[in-house]
Amino acid sequence: ATPASTEAEAGPARGDMLVAGSIGDASNLLPALASDASSFDIIGLVYNGLVRYDKDLKIEGELASGWEISPDGLQILFRLRPGVKWHDGADFTAADVEFTWRLMTDPKTPTAYGEDFRQVKRFEIIDPLTFRVTYDQPFAPALISWGFSVMPKHLLEGKDITASPLARAPVGTGPYRF
Repeated sequence: ATPASTEAEAGPARGDMLVAGSIGDASNLLPALASDASSFDIIGLVYNGLVRYDKDLKIEGELASGWEISPDGLQILFRLRPGVKWHDGADFTAADVEFTWRLMTDPKTPTAYGEDFRQVKRFEIIDPLTFRVTYDQPFAPALISWGFSVMPKHLLEGKDITASPLARAPVGTGPYRF
């Protein structure tokens, strides 16, 4: 047997697999188009949002390293974690978040999840890891609405998302690769 300290020093095991039962097959693994629990079970492992709930139901950063909400509640400035990569090795940046926002608010996107994003009236990229969103009026679920999965601009921009290969072979930033 190999001592535990030697195993830990060797790094993560490669080729491991997660097998989980589900009530049915996932219908679509692109977050904007998914509509069933089986799909979201997988999406939750493959993709990340900017924020999420912790075990005590408090909002914590996931892809966001921090945020500041203006005193009037109309703006949120997000700072993104540095060094995050998509599963294909591309850098994750504020441009991916802006792309997701635009995709979710595009009337041509057949999604049921765009309403919270439509509350944003202005999206400003400050630098690759910082952006600001502005609302016309305070919106109580504004911060947690950014828990929705961010999608990869470099793989979806300019394409018909309803025909995207990501529907069956997603590329995310999450802890599991599909």
